Amino acid sequence: MKTIKEPARETKVIREADVVVVGGGPGGIGAAVSAARNGADTVLIERYGYLGGMGTGGLVTIIPQLTDYTGKQQIVGITQEWIDRLITRNAVDYPKKEHWGSLDKELVRYYFQRSFFMTRLDRVVYAAIIDAEISKYILNEMVEEAGIKVYCHAWGTESIMEGNHCKGVIIESKSGRQAILSKVVIDSTGDGDLFPYAGIEYEDNIPPHFRIANLALCFWVDGVDLKKAMDFRQNNPKEFMELNRKAMEAGGQGGFMPSNLPNQDAVVWFHNRYPNKSQIDVEELTRVEFEGRKKMIKTWEFFKKNMPGFEKSFIVLSCPQLGTRSSRRMVGEYQLSEKDLSDNQPFEDTIAIFPDLDRGQDSLDHPNMYIPYRCLLPKNVDNFLVACRAFSSDMHVQDYFNLIPHCIAFGEAAGAAAALALRAGVGVKDVDIKALQKQLAKQGVPLPDVSKKVDYKYDGPGLVSTSFTPPH
Repeated sequence: MKTIKEPARETKVIREADVVVVGGGPGGIGAAVSAARNGADTVLIERYGYLGGMGTGGLVTIIPQLTDYTGKQQIVGITQEWIDRLITRNAVDYPKKEHWGSLDKELVRYYFQRSFFMTRLDRVVYAAIIDAEISKYILNEMVEEAGIKVYCHAWGTESIMEGNHCKGVIIESKSGRQAILSKVVIDSTGDGDLFPYAGIEYEDNIPPHFRIANLALCFWVDGVDLKKAMDFRQNNPKEFMELNRKAMEAGGQGGFMPSNLPNQDAVVWFHNRYPNKSQIDVEELTRVEFEGRKKMIKTWEFFKKNMPGFEKSFIVLSCPQLGTRSSRRMVGEYQLSEKDLSDNQPFEDTIAIFPDLDRGQDSLDHPNMYIPYRCLLPKNVDNFLVACRAFSSDMHVQDYFNLIPHCIAFGEAAGAAAALALRAGVGVKDVDIKALQKQLAKQGVPLPDVSKKVDYKYDGPGLVSTSFTPPH
């Protein structure tokens, strides 16, 4: 392969800060807001013109898996604040709190029809369906209130290294190539974009049958007579399934989800999966963009012609950024692995609890996943944290625990840790874990009592379905 030699150049430093967060998706929002609220001068870099990442631009407008199977909410903090702000604007849908954990078959059926994200393990769970456009505004509001300096339309392309010490990032934008210096760098790109430049070890192996092996190009269709469409699906299930099969034969896709958001009674969502060789290969990303839009048009044309209720429908929106499920995964101070999925004991440095809802009986036996602070720390680089789906894990953990609320929780812990470390005059690897856990608890993050042994034995009703793979 040919190479060229680039000339040495000086790059202008446009800002110095305590913390710079690269990536304004769910993890970046959690990290930047948490760091700033804890007193750190914080800069947030985002390559698009909006915040929220997969939760807004990717049209993955679902914040799922907030309660465990008992109905106890385990992910709160900034995640719940996002939802609460949507509630005030009537821009979110979720199960009633008194129904969380319910095994009532009629309730389960009702919420499953609204969104299968609201049911797991044959019971009702807390998941929020959110408005993407209102969320963009709300996230802007949150970072402005926190006093964060935001650079949109700027791509964090390279970490600035001095030995194994990370001291800032290079950004590229229409303003050119510029530098931002900081005492702590947080990679919230989702894909670990800074890893190669910082010399951080990572893995990117993903079996093709895993959920995370797929890209997505989601789109919304408006103008649907939803009552007519849902009545047809309910009263003619065989014909409905046959039409979906024929849609796929015609080069489109089958299946759709109602929006359920207030005043969106005519909107349905299409989520999908596109196998690929790599989710960080620009040629693959381009291929899926083209393939996805071809399939979108074929899907809509088929539905408009053949599916009852879609006669006056039209495509209202396709995602401005591809749905990326996984790529680089850091090999950090601790790598969460498949064996941790079957361990009910919390870590001494637990900074989040994730409900385990997608593994059938295994989820009932091991209802929560404990996340150690060490999985946010690279082995060989100082003053660097990872707060996104690129956290230190193997493919098995990644397949279940890299969704939107998980990333917000990573970010909330990383941001608080960065601010506490700076206040104490220590590196992020030397932060006082007890102090960090105490601060996270103040921020509304549920944490376990690590002094007590946890013993789960599920002996409740049997499951109708033994496993579930989330569609995104």
